[in-house]
Amino acid sequence: MGSAITGISHCVIWVRDLESAAATYRRLGFSLSQYYLHPKTVGTANYNMMFEDDYLELLVPIEKNERNAARFSRLDAEGDGLKDLALATKDADAAYQTLKAAGVEPLPVFDHHRPEGNDTARFRLIYLPPHRLLPGLGIHVNQRVTPELMWRGQNLSHANGTRGIAGLIGVADDPSEMASPFAKFYGVEAKRAADGSLTVAAGKATLRFVTPALLASLFPGTSFKPKAPFVAALELFVDDPGKTEAFLAGAALPHRRTPDGAVEVPPQEACGVALRFVARR
Repeated sequence: MGSAITGISHCVIWVRDLESAAATYRRLGFSLSQYYLHPKTVGTANYNMMFEDDYLELLVPIEKNERNAARFSRLDAEGDGLKDLALATKDADAAYQTLKAAGVEPLPVFDHHRPEGNDTARFRLIYLPPHRLLPGLGIHVNQRVTPELMWRGQNLSHANGTRGIAGLIGVADDPSEMASPFAKFYGVEAKRAADGSLTVAAGKATLRFVTPALLASLFPGTSFKPKAPFVAALELFVDDPGKTEAFLAGAALPHRRTPDGAVEVPPQEACGVALRFVARR
């Protein structure tokens, strides 16, 4: 029997200056949604980049509450970056039990909403307590109650060719400590590669966990501000990396073509996380 957690709903990049981050991602060739201000009890605002069935979120904490206090503290220490991952589920109550069985102590399922034109987009969410977050990458679980509203009228065409989320590269002194919870969430085994990295299948995406030494070899000459554990890179599916490379070159944006054929943008150009555009499998 499969897990109630089925894939990645979206990745969340925390930022201090939302409008500056939005301008950065527009230059990188992304089409952004309208600005969303969340309810005061949540205390955040965002822009989204919608793909075929998942999305990327730029999030700024606004209100002073317990969860945002943890966000502000981490932003002060590390700067902007991809620090939260929303796991996908079609049944938040079943996903709650999956988290419990994995040995974490989730907060109760709660209802969240945001305006979507004249309608209201609704979600059922599960968070971990701010003092019990996973190392390096916070998670929450997202059941989209009204997914038809989220994609209605959204621009899914991105000048850089992005079609969806391919995965993440997380960094930890002991990759197994970072990989283990995700293997339990998805009901799979973490697979060890010859280079010592661990991978976890997350639906159509892949989560990869590496040591700082391996990270340095994967991203030669690239400086990352946070110390392990953290997320170093976001991988995005494109149909043709060559077209992505041509767009970035035309926009005079720093990038490189890697030995595995991906096109990379350094973290300094993408709000603290390296972007890897990879051919869709």
